[in-house]
Parts: sequence; C-alpha cells; structure tokens
Amino acid sequence: MSGRDRILVVDDDPGMRHTLQRILQPAYEVETAAGEMSALAQLEMQMPGRAGLAGEPGFALALIDVRLADGDGYALCQAIREQSPWTDVILITGSLSQPDEKLYRSLEEGAFYFLFKPFDRRVLLALVERCLRLQRERAAKERFALTLADDLERARRFQQSLLPREAIAAAGWRLEGRLLSCEALAGDLYLAHAGDDGLVWAVSDVVGHGVGAAMYAGMLRSTLDAARRRSPEPRALIGELLDGIDFFEAAKYATLIYGLLLPGGGLRYVNAGHPPALWQHDGRIDPLPATGFLLSTVFRDRPHTPGEIAMGPGDRLLVYTDGASEACGPDDQELGAAGLADALAGCGRLPLTDALDALLDRISAHCAGRPLDDDVTLLLVERTGDPPAGEPAATA
Repeated sequence: MSGRDRILVVDDDPGMRHTLQRILQPAYEVETAAGEMSALAQLEMQMPGRAGLAGEPGFALALIDVRLADGDGYALCQAIREQSPWTDVILITGSLSQPDEKLYRSLEEGAFYFLFKPFDRRVLLALVERCLRLQRERAAKERFALTLADDLERARRFQQSLLPREAIAAAGWRLEGRLLSCEALAGDLYLAHAGDDGLVWAVSDVVGHGVGAAMYAGMLRSTLDAARRRSPEPRALIGELLDGIDFFEAAKYATLIYGLLLPGGGLRYVNAGHPPALWQHDGRIDPLPATGFLLSTVFRDRPHTPGEIAMGPGDRLLVYTDGASEACGPDDQELGAAGLADALAGCGRLPLTDALDALLDRISAHCAGRPLDDDVTLLLVERTGDPPAGEPAATA
C-alpha cells in the first residue's frame, strides 16, 4: 500500500480514461471504470472488511463523466454519496449545452465541482489537490471533534462522580439532590457531608455554563471542602471561602448557599446571593433570603450574617439554582420561584426521591420540549425527626 490518495475515474471513452490516468498517476493511485455498474462494483470492493482489500483505503475522489453508456453520472454521484460518503466527486462533461443547469444539478447531487471538456491539465490538478486538501482538513477536524467529545464525556463522568451517589440520612435528617447540566459539563455544584458536628450541605452556581464554568466550579468545590474541614460553622466557612477565591477573575462570580444541620433540628446557613431556599413548614412555604453578597473578589470584604431556623419533623427545604426557576417554556415565560413553590407544595407527602422526580417533571413540563438554557440543581432537605437515643450524631 503506497499511502497515496486513491482516485476512481469513470468514463466510457477509453481515451479519456487513459488521459486522466496519465495526468493523475504520478501523484495518486488511479483506477478506472468504463461505466456505472463497474464503478459501483469497484466502490463496493473498497468497503471496510471486503475480502482481498483488507487495509486498503477507499477512494478519496471520483472523477465521473455525466454521460455514461450504461447509466447517468448524476445518479452515480448520488449512489456514491450514499454508499461511500467519504468519497468526493467531480463531474465532467463534454456537452456545452445548458451549462448553468448542469452546474446546478451537479451541486444539487452533492458533487464537489463540475468541469467542462476540454479542461486545462493545471486546472484539473489544482482542483483535485484542493479537493483532497479540504478532505484531509475535514478529516482532521472530525478526529479532533471526536477526541474532544471523548474528553468531555470523561470530564462529565468525573464531575458526576463527585456528586453524592445516594440520599444521606443521619441525626434526624434526610437529604437528596439532583443536577442536570444543559451542556456536557455544569457550572453548578452541590455537596453533602455527614460528620461529627452534624450534616453540612451546599449548592453553588458559577456564572455561565459549559467547560469554563465547570473549571471554576471544580476549584470552588475544593476550596469549599477545605474550608468545611477546618470549620463547618457557616460564619467561619464563608470567611475562609472568601479568602480562598483568588482564582476568580474580577468579572467572575458565583452564588452559594451553605447549611449546617444540627441534631436538634436547627439549621444555620449563609446565602451568598443565591436564590432563596424554600422552607415548607406548618402548611406554608417561606423563602430564606440571602445573607450577603455574591462570591466574588469584588465583595470579599462584605460581611455575612448567618441565618438560623428551627425545623420540625416533616419540614422540608428546597434549595435550587436559578436554572430551575428561570426555566423557560416556548412562550419565553419563566417557571419562577412561585412555580417551584407550587410544585413543592404538591409533592410534600412524597418520599424525597419521588418528590425530586416530580419537581423535575414540573420543570420539564413547563419547558415543553425547549432545551434547558442553564444548569439545574435541586437539593431537598427533610427533618425526619429526633434521632433515637444512642444514635451517633451523624452517619452517612
């Protein structure tokens, strides 16, 4: 195998076949066919896995006369596009009648170009080389796209692996979350951890989405987890976090809501510019407003005053990113926090897993087939009751 591009010449004129072969042969591997049937037979032999030609590349280009003794060059062009889509086609004709119509039809059938006989040798060689160069560039871009898609899929699986794999139940609490990315990678994150000091959870949304937002979300997650390990108390954690976000550019920011769940039913939290969590209790739903500014180097010196509530058995808290409340339907109307609150009220008696499914179904129904414009994260926290005497403070 020479490694040179292979070209198929199809013409019922032996002299033309010989001329084209002589012009092209020094630079390319050239085979010829006298008509449509023999050309299709040779193309069939180039299909991957055909006996006798294992390892041989298929034809990169076919030069086809429009008028063939046993068929039609346009029809052959179409057949090649279906049978061997990687093979480009240049149509050739010796008829000068209706040149515009011939050119239009050749392009309509998917031909790369159209030549009239007689043609200049240099024009033919330049056209063939241009066609094959563009083909190589296209193949390189396709290989790069496949590599990029593989890399993104690996990154997506890694990002998903960082999420809690199942609900966490401890110390009279139960919590569970979901994350839906509008692209391969998300700028949202959520985490939950059960430790000796209680359960902690966090939901954050880095501005934007896709690869860039996911990169910042990953760095923010590491910084957040390190701060949590030093102290799970919201006041201390938000200070540590603001001191550790030097990787944020001036125009970059994130929202964050972080909570510490205590064995007695208390919740201490900070909300850095995040959508208000929805507290379902006593037959009503109340929002928990922000306690301070966004996570940004611009606002790092602004104070945060943690909030605190006492949740009773059966109370729930829905934490979400704005991708959920701002989900739009075909009419561009957002679902809104009120829509989420209505959905939460309607699934209050369902187990957390089923309630999350119902909330996601509500978002999907509102979108009515419209793709998500932003990442969507939902976290449901439920106060299940006081832990039995002797139960450890928190176990995953």
